[in-house]
Amino acid sequence: MEDLSTHSHKRALRISIDLAALKANLEVARTLAGGQKLFAVVKADAYGHGAVRVAQALDRADGFAVVTLQEALELRAASITQPILVLQGARAQSECEAFIKHALWPVIHCQEQLVWFENLLDKNELQAWLKLDTGMGRLGFQPEQARAVLANNSGLKWAGVMTHFASADEPERVQTQQQIELFHALTKGLSLPKSLANSAGVIAWPSSRADWARPGIMLYGSNPIAGTEHGEPALQAVMRVSAPLISIKDYKAGDSIGYAAGYVCSGAMSVGYVGIGYGDGLPRVLNNSASVYCNGKMCSVLGRVSMDSIAIDLSLVSEVQMGDEVVLWGPEHPVDILANAANTISYELMTSIRGPRDYI
Repeated sequence: MEDLSTHSHKRALRISIDLAALKANLEVARTLAGGQKLFAVVKADAYGHGAVRVAQALDRADGFAVVTLQEALELRAASITQPILVLQGARAQSECEAFIKHALWPVIHCQEQLVWFENLLDKNELQAWLKLDTGMGRLGFQPEQARAVLANNSGLKWAGVMTHFASADEPERVQTQQQIELFHALTKGLSLPKSLANSAGVIAWPSSRADWARPGIMLYGSNPIAGTEHGEPALQAVMRVSAPLISIKDYKAGDSIGYAAGYVCSGAMSVGYVGIGYGDGLPRVLNNSASVYCNGKMCSVLGRVSMDSIAIDLSLVSEVQMGDEVVLWGPEHPVDILANAANTISYELMTSIRGPRDYI
């Protein structure tokens, strides 16, 4: 008799990761980057795709970018040898030695970190990047601070200088060009590698080209500026999320669906229930524009998302049975459809979904 306890932790959804699509997207980024080296951004477990497997697949990347020391050490433990840029740098002085020991490139974005690294006896071995806040309003030295740091012979040997864009995904705004101009003014005369462009910068801002670009979301097939004149690079979806139909029921006009009678049937209809919900990381706040894909048809999501299921309209699906696959997002159903219905962005859906991954 099968031991059912071994299956108790499993959920119904399936997450498939297409490594060939991932590699193809890297080459699209390389073409658009116009000769820049590429830090492939694999923070947040490679946007939910699995950092180690993604980094191993992207062996043609010039380097990788993560947020924390722990993320970087995970890559080093998996024998990833390319440069690794740690975007938040050290979070405590006790972490600083590890950057040298494991040949990691810390970003230094504040005075406290600067002091920590200056106190290292072997700081000449450090490959530190200085981060300038040119308008993001987040991490980085403010312009006047940056001028003082760059003018000060502190004993640190800078490996590069970088900044981050606040609104590059909105090409009609002038802020990005202002940030580019301020960055160049602050770094004028410095013979150091420079990095400005994120995915949106790579796609829409040729003036942001420098020595290194940092493509992130575009590697995973999502376009941060889709729908604009710049938004048509040939990116391929890398993540495919699906779950089975676990029930099919027929309803009549006036019947209600789900919690708080969130949907009321306007006529006779067939409704399917899919084995995925907010317990798997699906947003609970989907509005009535949300849809999924079943047997070649777009199907509207009906009513509220439950912890373990969603209801969908099967009226347009001619042949359907329990166990049929329903795609939440993937090549046949872009992730942005659900992201827009949740008033969020594809990044959040990809990093929130939980479950075992299959790599194809």
